[in-house]
Amino acid sequence: MVRPLVSVMMSFFNEEHYIKNAIESVLNQTYEDFEIIIINDYSTDHSLYICESFDDPRIRIYSKTNEPRGLATSRNIAIEMSRGQYIINQDADDTSEPTRIEKQLAKALENPGRCVVGCSIKSVINGIERIVKLPKMHDEIIVGFQRLYNRTTIVCTTILAPKEILQEILYRMRFKYMQDWDHLLRLFESGRVKFYNCQEPLYTYFIRPKGVLSNPEWLDYNIFVRNCQMRRKKRLEEFKNLEDFLAHLAKHPLEQIKWVGLKKMIELNLRLKLGKQSRHC
Repeated sequence: MVRPLVSVMMSFFNEEHYIKNAIESVLNQTYEDFEIIIINDYSTDHSLYICESFDDPRIRIYSKTNEPRGLATSRNIAIEMSRGQYIINQDADDTSEPTRIEKQLAKALENPGRCVVGCSIKSVINGIERIVKLPKMHDEIIVGFQRLYNRTTIVCTTILAPKEILQEILYRMRFKYMQDWDHLLRLFESGRVKFYNCQEPLYTYFIRPKGVLSNPEWLDYNIFVRNCQMRRKKRLEEFKNLEDFLAHLAKHPLEQIKWVGLKKMIELNLRLKLGKQSRHC
């Protein structure tokens, strides 16, 4: 197989209702010089069978056997397996527009080896669609990384990035959730990348009723990733895992008030956003 320029990485766990559409949206790209690396994260439904039903040499499937569960490990396996000079994310329950790879890659090649390119998205909640326009240029995007909330100025699952940088800045397994956001922050902190968002909504992001945003643990990891960011900025050692962070808060009431308060603000902000879209139209 000729070495592809772009490697699409996708991980799945029990996505039998959605993964066919996700794969087809990649196979239907106008840009054809790519491979799809699909990581089976110990799925127990028919997702693997659906993946194997595609007869396309660009699809490479890897099933975990004794590796740790979770998206971070899956992403790192895909990065190691990839043959492309660039790697682009694709979630197993979302879809990409046909010109997504073509347009994001074209922008990345304007600044080879350094540009991380995302895009605006079409957000779908309960069947209701909304276009989410994101800031275009690097200086506008990184403002979001430094705010307490309303931080989404680039969507992690949309990014296309140079493989060389992703090999050096891997995903961290300490995060059950928010591993993409932690990774994005560390890309920013490395000083090695310039961010850019294509203004077209090239990616459709589905928020499911039983998705991670409805999981209470997601909120704990949300404040944990922010705490890690804060401690790096202050040159303090990060907590090794969520449990250590929560145990620390239990012993320090004033800190606990601060972080629990932020958690409640994030939850309220999320509920307002989801409620607003649900009422739209």
